[in-house]
This record gives sequence, C-alpha cells and structure tokens, in this order.
Amino acid sequence: MKRIPKMNLRRSFLFAGLLLSFYACKEEELVFPKQEGQEVIVTETRPTAKPTNLTLVSAFNQNIEIHWPALSDRVAKAQISYVDGGEKRVEVTDFAKPTIIHLDELKEYDFALKYLTADATASKVTGVKLTPRPYEVDYKLANVATDKVDGGVKFVFPNTSEKTFKYLINYTVNGENRKLESENSKSDVLIVDKLFDDTKNIDFNITISDAALNRSKTKLVETSPGILPYKTLVPSFAYYYSGQKNAITAWTNTLGEQVTVKVEYTWNGSSKIAQISTSDRDGELLLEGNPTNVHVTLTGKEGASVSFDGVILPPKEFADKASWTATVSDNQAGDGGGAAALIDNNTDTYWHSDWGTPAPFPHWFRIDFGRARFVSKISMIRRKNKDNGFVRYNVEVSVDGNNFATVAKDIEFNPSNDGWQDYILPKTVKARYVRVTMTAPKNQGDAFTHLGEFSAFGY
Repeated sequence: MKRIPKMNLRRSFLFAGLLLSFYACKEEELVFPKQEGQEVIVTETRPTAKPTNLTLVSAFNQNIEIHWPALSDRVAKAQISYVDGGEKRVEVTDFAKPTIIHLDELKEYDFALKYLTADATASKVTGVKLTPRPYEVDYKLANVATDKVDGGVKFVFPNTSEKTFKYLINYTVNGENRKLESENSKSDVLIVDKLFDDTKNIDFNITISDAALNRSKTKLVETSPGILPYKTLVPSFAYYYSGQKNAITAWTNTLGEQVTVKVEYTWNGSSKIAQISTSDRDGELLLEGNPTNVHVTLTGKEGASVSFDGVILPPKEFADKASWTATVSDNQAGDGGGAAALIDNNTDTYWHSDWGTPAPFPHWFRIDFGRARFVSKISMIRRKNKDNGFVRYNVEVSVDGNNFATVAKDIEFNPSNDGWQDYILPKTVKARYVRVTMTAPKNQGDAFTHLGEFSAFGY
C-alpha cells in the first residue's frame, strides 16, 4: 500500500479548509447578500426615511433605536444581544419600523447583532458600541441657557423633539410668590418679565414634566434680570446753575420713549417739586432759585422707577486746555503766537489778526473743547500792554461744528481793563464748540484786533 507523504496530507487538509471557507463565504453572500456601499451608521440623528444602511441612533430617554435597511428576502429575523444588569436578547421580525431598546443606565453598551434565516442559518455577528442619551426633561434642564432681557430673564431650553412638555417656573419678588406656566411642544424659549430690580439675584425653580413618560425634573437657577432701558439714562443726568437766577436738572434721552422725571428740592425753607413727562432727546427741568441738593425720581414706560440724588455746584473752570484746539478767521504770522496762544494758559502770549493786509471787521476765533460739555460762562483777557482791539462781540455754540446757534449778541468788552472779563451765558448750554465773533474796534478805522487768552466755565 502506497503511503501518502505527511506534507501532502497537510496540504490536502489546508486545501479542504480553504475550500470550505470559500463555500461558506459564498453561502454567506447568497443568504445575506451585501448591498453596495452599505455600512453600519451610529448617530444621534434619526433618519427621516428608510435608510440604505443599518442605522443605530443614540436616542433620548435612555433609548437606542435601530433603523433597518432593505434586507434579503431570506432574512427571517434579527437577533440583538447586550448586557444591561444581565444578559439580554431581543429578536426582531418586523423590519418595517425601528426597533427601540430602553436601557437602565447612561453608559456605553456593546451590542452584538446578527441575522438568521428561517432554517436558523446565521450571518456573521456585527459588534457596535452605543451610548443612549438622557431623558429629555433631564437634558433640557441640564442645558438650559439664560439671557438677560429688558426687565426680565429669558430661558432657552434645547429642542429635543416635537413632544409636548409642561414648564413651570416658580420665583419670589419682594416677598410675592410668582409663577410662569407653559405647556407647548414649541416652548423652547420662556421669558419671565416685570422684574424691575436688576441689582438682585432671583432664585428660579424650574420644573419640566413629560406626561408621556410620567417624569418630572426640577432645577434651581439663580440670576438677576436685565436692566430696564430707562435706567440707562441715569448717568446722563447733569445738575447746574443756568444764568444767574435758576438751577437746572438736565438729561439725554436716547431711547425715543417717554420718561417721567420728578425733582424734589428745598428753596427758601419750602419744599418744591418740578416734574415733566417727555420723550425729547434733550430734556431739562428748570428749578426755582438756586438749590444745592436735589432728589430725582425717574420713571420709565413700564411704570417702574429709580431714585437718586444730585448736587448742584457752581460752575468750574475747564482745566483741560491741552486737549482743546483753536482756529481763527485770520492771523498775523510772527506776531504773538497765533491761534494756539488763545488757549496756552499764558497771558504773555496773544493772537493778533492780520494787520499786513488787514481784512475788515468782523474777526472770529473758534474753540473746540474736544467733547460736548455744559458751558455756563466764558472769560477773556486782553493782550498785555495794549488797550486797543475790539469792544463788542457775539457768542455762538455748536455740538457738531457745523450748525451754530447764537446765545449772545453785542456783548461789551473793555480793552482798557487789564483783568479777566467774564460773561455769564443767559442759559447754560451743551456745546463742543464756542465761536466768538468780534464785531467792532475800539478805534474807529482800525481793521485789526487781538486777544490774550480765552477760558470757559461749566460742568
């Protein structure tokens, strides 16, 4: 009997094994044919139509969803195995709808999935790792965002599904218990309003309920409301004396909506009140006499009010001349120091108009303070050791440098006086620019003029 060499025997077994493996693969493809481009998809987004791939969704409420693609007619069922407090197995025969599996924990699970034919022929096992998402009410509360709005707080909850949820927000304001309720599938944004004190935090107890799952969750959120628009006007309030007889409380209303301003003060031993309701941008209240202390109550359109105190002080000389600029109608080069000499805090220097080819009166100079301010008085001093020059002038003011308003005309100036000469404006004005126009010379026939220094007072 002829013996078969051991090497040939091994080759025979190896060939037989490869042959069986080849036919097994062919059988696998015949029973569970591959679809071109098909793969396993793991996602948090639910497909809107039947998928072309096996799709596993990490779903809310501690669920996973399996959305089945089109399968071979020979597939009778699918089998899903996993561990959740013990060995679990789910068998699926209806592939027309998603398979939903509820899980006990928020953790990563290992799922083993295989298909079987009616005669129990099994496909290869597909392993997938998947983590479910939390309950919707838990997720909404954990990820709620807050935003301060005018006199209130906006709560923005993530949109998880079209399901209807019940929202309840309990809070206390000035000892009064309040609540906001809403039940709507679109209630992703809730606004708690009519909160007038933006300086204090409020405890909001938020409860979200899911009636379908009989589940509720509560969370405490502490925050303060947004400032009401009218309160932003408080920094614009100014207090000053206007002219020689009256005090004024003034403000700038940039809102374009009506506010009410009430000013309480004492004058000559009597309590006084001045009040106005207006939407004017530049508002003011004229007070009787010259009080020093005032108490202001500002009320917005919401009916809420804020109170604060003001002090009316005498005007001060503006000390920031280094930030000013001066321009003039004409100048005599090399004589005095030019326009800059008007605001250099040095009375030994001066500005002189053109006397080489003199232009006739009027001559003018313009001061730019660099920013708008309340001006109540101007002061000028003549050129040293010269008593000619001008004897009358006009004063104009402007906020923008283009549109000037006349505040005083034909004011007398005495060039024989070698001291500072003040002029109190009839009314304190808001201005960035002051233009002084010299209209008449001391000596008839003179076409030139000059000035030593200019200064201004106000608030």
